[in-house]
Amino acid sequence: MPKQGHFAKSIRTKQLNDFKVKRNATGAIIDDEQLTDFLVVRFALTAKKRVQSGAQETVQRFLIEICDSLQEDNGDLQVIIPNLLMSLNARVPWQFYPAILEEWDLLQKFLQKELPAVPLKKRLRIRRIVTTQEMETLIAKLLVRKITAITFIKQPGADQNRKDQMATMMLTTIYHEQTIEWDKVRLLLAPFKFEIAPDLDEETKGWLKKLAEK
Repeated sequence: MPKQGHFAKSIRTKQLNDFKVKRNATGAIIDDEQLTDFLVVRFALTAKKRVQSGAQETVQRFLIEICDSLQEDNGDLQVIIPNLLMSLNARVPWQFYPAILEEWDLLQKFLQKELPAVPLKKRLRIRRIVTTQEMETLIAKLLVRKITAITFIKQPGADQNRKDQMATMMLTTIYHEQTIEWDKVRLLLAPFKFEIAPDLDEETKGWLKKLAEK
């Protein structure tokens, strides 16, 4: 199973084609560790075509990360999403966020509909949702964290009060009337090149590089 926050390689076509459920006397049941594969297949069959073509890989990778936490956190997106976004914040360029925010309603509705139908021994459902507005607020605060951290990266001894003041100022700058102003985010982060982790597979590196160039 992919390690949360590290973006495993997208599920390959062969894996999707070879996906099987285990048959037993009670009907079609899948093992717990097959949940992510099962949902990604369902997403590809039912919802992926409604995602903007340029965002499909990003949204699918985000779905994989969410799915890997569904059993551990009992389908509670109010727990999964904040923790996941925080773990990914240093590993993705800012362009990741508008892509997933734009498609969040579709992705969450997919999970609400499809998760209860997954033939696990112990069935799951989405217990608490994250509204699109809550998602936007979470992302705005994470972007501020990213901007502040990068700004002070060469000042390890900087006073925490200075950092807090800057974070407050940045939030009011990029987040106006509960809407992220992406042009300002781009402007603030433009001087800082996004660094791709060297231990990632080549496919993931290529995806991140392409994303960071948007």
